[in-house]
Amino acid sequence: MLTTILLLLLLAGCGKPVEEQIEMGMANVETAFNEGPLETNSEIGKIKVYIPTGYTIEESEDESNYLVKKDNHQFILFVNPNEQKNSRLLYDLFKQNQAKEIVEEKTFEMNDTFGFAAILQNDEENYELIVNSGGVKISTLSSAKNIDIILQEMMQIVQSVSF
Repeated sequence: MLTTILLLLLLAGCGKPVEEQIEMGMANVETAFNEGPLETNSEIGKIKVYIPTGYTIEESEDESNYLVKKDNHQFILFVNPNEQKNSRLLYDLFKQNQAKEIVEEKTFEMNDTFGFAAILQNDEENYELIVNSGGVKISTLSSAKNIDIILQEMMQIVQSVSF
């Protein structure tokens, strides 16, 4: 029993530090942005979107907002079909209304498409993750676990949305 507890504690301490996850996450987001949209595999409401394996998407009464889920993790997908791929509106609003500490942020531009990713300190143990491309934004609250992978998947989702 003691051996099992020690092994679990050792494995728990082997995770990547949050700083490394953030650095890798921003690199993953940039790679996903530069690779362009993945082929859509879901259609809901008025949008087509790529949803990674293990994720689900639900339509809400508001055609601009969708609930994306993976296990117990929830994401809000906001879609504004009136904004072009090169729109900076959501980024400008993000910068103007910033109340939380920005841990990291990065903007991306390629082929007349603008996007950004941001990590905000929500509280001592949780981060708010935001990823945007044109008029599409996805956000979630996350613990300091798998931020690098979550950010990449978030960019894959927003890059793929078509109306």
